[in-house]
Amino acid sequence: MISLLDAFPAFPETVEDRDTLECNAEKKAVSAARACGTWALADDTGVFVEALGGAPGVHSARWAGPDCVDSDNRAKLMKELAGVPAARRGAYFRTVMALSDPNGRVEFTDGRLDGAIAESPRGAGGFGYDPLFLLPDGRTLAELGPVEKNDISHRGRALRAILPRLRSIFCVFVSLWFAVAVLPVAARADKTEPGQETVWDQIMAAQAVRGMRQGHLYIVEKKFDLALQEMRRAVAADPKNPVGHMLLGVAQYWNGQVDESIGSYNTAISLDAASAQAYLLLGISYAWKGDAPASERAFRRAAELDPGRADAQMNLGSIRETRGDVPEALALFRKAVDLDKKNPLYRFQLGQLYRKLGRDADAAEQLREAVKLESAYEDAMLELGCAEERLKEDKAAVATLKRAVSIKPGDSVARMRLARLQLKAGERAKARETLIHAFHLTPESGGPGLQLSVSYTGGKRAAKPGEIPDKSNEPEPNQETDPLAVFERNLRRVPLDQGAVMRVDAVFLPRPQLVRDEPGEGRSLKKALARMHEGAPGGGTAVPQAVRRDYALKPGDAGPRDEQVKQIMEDLRKTMREAPADTDARLGMNLTFTRPIEAGRGDAENPAKVSYQPRQVGNDMGLWVIGTGWMALVAEVLPESGEKPDHPDDSDWWTATGLAHAAVGEGQRADSAFRRATELDPASVPAWLGRGVSSVMIGDEPGAVAALRKTLEISPKNKAAADGLKWLLRPAASTRDKGDKK
Repeated sequence: MISLLDAFPAFPETVEDRDTLECNAEKKAVSAARACGTWALADDTGVFVEALGGAPGVHSARWAGPDCVDSDNRAKLMKELAGVPAARRGAYFRTVMALSDPNGRVEFTDGRLDGAIAESPRGAGGFGYDPLFLLPDGRTLAELGPVEKNDISHRGRALRAILPRLRSIFCVFVSLWFAVAVLPVAARADKTEPGQETVWDQIMAAQAVRGMRQGHLYIVEKKFDLALQEMRRAVAADPKNPVGHMLLGVAQYWNGQVDESIGSYNTAISLDAASAQAYLLLGISYAWKGDAPASERAFRRAAELDPGRADAQMNLGSIRETRGDVPEALALFRKAVDLDKKNPLYRFQLGQLYRKLGRDADAAEQLREAVKLESAYEDAMLELGCAEERLKEDKAAVATLKRAVSIKPGDSVARMRLARLQLKAGERAKARETLIHAFHLTPESGGPGLQLSVSYTGGKRAAKPGEIPDKSNEPEPNQETDPLAVFERNLRRVPLDQGAVMRVDAVFLPRPQLVRDEPGEGRSLKKALARMHEGAPGGGTAVPQAVRRDYALKPGDAGPRDEQVKQIMEDLRKTMREAPADTDARLGMNLTFTRPIEAGRGDAENPAKVSYQPRQVGNDMGLWVIGTGWMALVAEVLPESGEKPDHPDDSDWWTATGLAHAAVGEGQRADSAFRRATELDPASVPAWLGRGVSSVMIGDEPGAVAALRKTLEISPKNKAAADGLKWLLRPAASTRDKGDKK
């Protein structure tokens, strides 16, 4: 939902007194974002005339004086250009759009339309200088209809350029592949030119009631319990409004009430049977529950109701892909791209499917388009760089992966692939530098919070028909055998006087059955991963399933905190116990502090954060793509079990191999590779950093401390080792605080 600034009546008018379009747009966007506490989009526009040295430019709206109207500005322009020949009457419109977050961080896009200034006005449409602005075809902007004008206009181009970024910020995406809901924006409606409001009218419909808007804001802030309360009140106040029930369903989903969200979406459908959006949301909730048939029915209905919705085609294609129907998935992905050619996300998805089909050239073509459309789309760059390597375009691959690493320094998969290419080219020093920065236990760009990722193998096998599962030999979880214990240890390190929100993403992947290579087949692990999309034996499906949980850790005394941690861990262990048979799990944890550590207890500006997230990359397009995507980029370069490594006596190649194992959560294998690397070169900084990481992954914190101390002996100024030690040596909050009270 996009709200006009009228929705915030207390916000005063912003004076446009800067000397560039960029500065005016920035001032308006930042003022609105900070005052309203949400993201804000603003623009500034001007017409620049060649014969007048670029005038009126930034002063276009008030060129004829403070109280001028459109006709005054046009009259002045005609007077200034009287007698100027056609060859010197060239001009262009330019719009700059500024997007600001609530903290005042701004990014820009711009759009330009070239033309000339007519000798007299023509046309009854448009506003401002439109009747005087000549297009190359001889018409003025005022002689165009609104649809045609918006298609070519400077403002339309600027808006289309920023739409991918808006999608990535304002869309909350969930489950394996799908979009959930568009979140609120304060859209600035200042009159850079008279009549500008009509543009915003064409972007989104009128704003929702206060309760729904406030509930959306709570979702943005991840205050899901408050969002749920607000949405319930909104529905109670207007029970016949299907939008209210849809938004209530979103709030319920984010509070883990997936069954309740399905009920809310069905209520919305009963009130508006033609709501494609409600069916899309319903499909998402069914996908979360692992009910692929119900999810498919919902997505298919959404596509039937609105065949022009590219997201419906893409979501349905994702379901068909996981159910083994690759031809239909490919057709649906292509249709989504045809419907929305400017959507980098859909290009990325189609490129990934081409890669799975072994069509690397087609994959590279789509991924290049995705990167052109969204220059900071790091996930697409990673895929593209690997595709270029498979196409033997190593030079291009190095350039692409370097770009990916520069955008997302925490992407260890991109670093691993880049380092391998650098080693292959004999650039050992560059490879080591690339690897060193892959082992930060303290992410540099993740913001305050804790990040870690572990591999969890349930070890269950599917029971045979008529067989009663034997649980007699299942060990009780403890700190040594329970992979979730690393989560618990880090939860207990949060200071008692500080709150936190922990998000856990668990993905259950059908366990690949590795087989012996047949002649001409290629790598068995790669093919085993590919077979996960072909359906399971016996008519079943090999559908990855995902679970997302959010937990609030409140400040308090040691007793209540201990109880909170126990309840969180019990819920997580219950989730693991209910994992589908014959699956492995990948778990990611994000622990974000909700209040800075007080003075004297740490750095208030940069509170402590820790552990290892192999792909600390954020979410480029608001899409949580899960399953075997980036994992396959690791698997294709890992040696098979029992296979001799390509460079058995090279420390750096072993470090790169260890990083690959760490990236897919294989802690023990990573540890073995890093140990071999340090044996071959006891002075290798990246190898010792790797041992610190692998020790954390397998729960050997003393080993991690020893490895990081060894790193500092070799490289005393190594920040990754110093930051990791700072956290690892920090005692659990309850123990520390009890000692403080003695």
